Amino acid sequence: MRILRALLCISAVLLLALSGCSKKAKVNARFSELEKAFAGAGTNAFLNAALAAVRTNDYAGGVLMLEALQRAPGTSAEQLMAVHQAIQALTAELVARAAKGDPAAKAALAAIERTRSQ
Repeated sequence: MRILRALLCISAVLLLALSGCSKKAKVNARFSELEKAFAGAGTNAFLNAALAAVRTNDYAGGVLMLEALQRAPGTSAEQLMAVHQAIQALTAELVARAAKGDPAAKAALAAIERTRSQ
């Protein structure tokens, strides 16, 4: 049983290490898809705020603006999917940074959690 647990732990660490190599690229790709999904939909304040937050590495602010965008009326299914994927990419990047000991990422995750629990 201990050997199985050890193998599972090693596998998990390797998976995280390998998947963590291109997190920033995934964030950029998801936001590119997000912009395409909203192209022609007119200006959206939440989308613009999320893009601005991500450009300044304020991933918590980006997540919060994207969550507000999800609740905006008139958002299509394709747009909702793009928003959801962008939120996942931002959150994964924050989790990876927090796992490496980044106190700012830990604080950002805590801030996101606080807003969700209100």
